Amino acid sequence: MDFFESFIVLFTFLLLNVPVFISLYRHIFGGTNIYIRCAFGILYWSFAFVSHELAPFLGILILLSRVHGKNDDDMQIRGVDIWNIGLKDSIVIAGWALVFKIAISQLNRLYVYVMDIYLGMQAEPQEIVKEFAVEDIYYKMLLFVLVVILAPFVEEYIFRYYIYDKLLLPKMPAVAAAIISSALFTLLHLNVAGIPTFFGLGLYCTFVYERKGFYGAVITHLVSNLLTAALLM
Repeated sequence: MDFFESFIVLFTFLLLNVPVFISLYRHIFGGTNIYIRCAFGILYWSFAFVSHELAPFLGILILLSRVHGKNDDDMQIRGVDIWNIGLKDSIVIAGWALVFKIAISQLNRLYVYVMDIYLGMQAEPQEIVKEFAVEDIYYKMLLFVLVVILAPFVEEYIFRYYIYDKLLLPKMPAVAAAIISSALFTLLHLNVAGIPTFFGLGLYCTFVYERKGFYGAVITHLVSNLLTAALLM
């Protein structure tokens, strides 16, 4: 692994874990004694190192069950309770997410065609797509859980709630915050051929987040990933 690949691996690892670690420390462990805080830090980063997205996923579940929607820090000026969603809204969001996925996929196909024909650039599929193609059924099932369940929760918490809402939105216009967080979301996936899909999904999930909250964005992301994973399976 060369220096650039090592840097990218480290960057994505930190991007997926630092926001969750900070939230856990701030809301749950920050008020405990120094020994508990040190133990928490050692345990979290050790587990994160060997488990990839499982550590931030479990951390987010803890935050959702014990913190978010239960304190004044989560009061939103947009007039939407971002931590609650009804069944009717969930169904509508899922339907529109399917429409969006079909539309953005067609746009991405056109983008890949232009890259190939006019720029002479051969589009390479995302690494996880290659793994779906060559691995056995049990590994595919593990990838399915990772892509369809873990990734939407982890990535929506990090890019929509933490980076967009908490980190960027208080400092800049919503459009700029949406573009920057979506660009970081696209960078996380490290796939030139999928730029329209990832950037478009980031913007659309931000749109849904603003109107229907965190779980609306998760449902949108989940449906998009589910359709892709089902086709690959």
